[in-house]
Amino acid sequence: MKILLYGFKPWGKLNKNISQEIVRKIKPRKKLKKVIFDVKFEKKQFKDAIKKFKPDVIIGLGMSGRGKKIRIERKALNILNKHNKKPKIKILNSGKELFANLRIKKDNNSRISYYAGDYVCNYSIYVISGLIKNKKIRYGFLHIPKTYNLDRAVRFVENIIKYNQNL
Repeated sequence: MKILLYGFKPWGKLNKNISQEIVRKIKPRKKLKKVIFDVKFEKKQFKDAIKKFKPDVIIGLGMSGRGKKIRIERKALNILNKHNKKPKIKILNSGKELFANLRIKKDNNSRISYYAGDYVCNYSIYVISGLIKNKKIRYGFLHIPKTYNLDRAVRFVENIIKYNQNL
């Protein structure tokens, strides 16, 4: 199984992004490609990575500003609110919502979420879910609280990778 793992660079006034730190700390593997994306509403960056690496599984990571548990995102809405300006606009001229199809089990340190926000994380989930629709690629996304223990987050992601490489 080829796995694409991605996170995001810091943006705005932030000088770090826990998703980038996690991706960097994940141990290299033969069939694992790690990518750090710019925080941009740019479909091409996601499309190019999928086309180049041809993954069987995609695991996306983003940083959440609040909460104490990892959020396992199940759904993305066809909305974005660039830089928190109103009104909200559609990402694509297609359906209202798309779902992540990689089933990640929750534990005591995580929870299931059906709202990925309206910024770049939701955008990436919606775009990637649309790109892989009708393909045999499995995709999941995690929001990691910015104050979450880095080593614990790395272990959580490592376990997802190990499970999916052994399928």
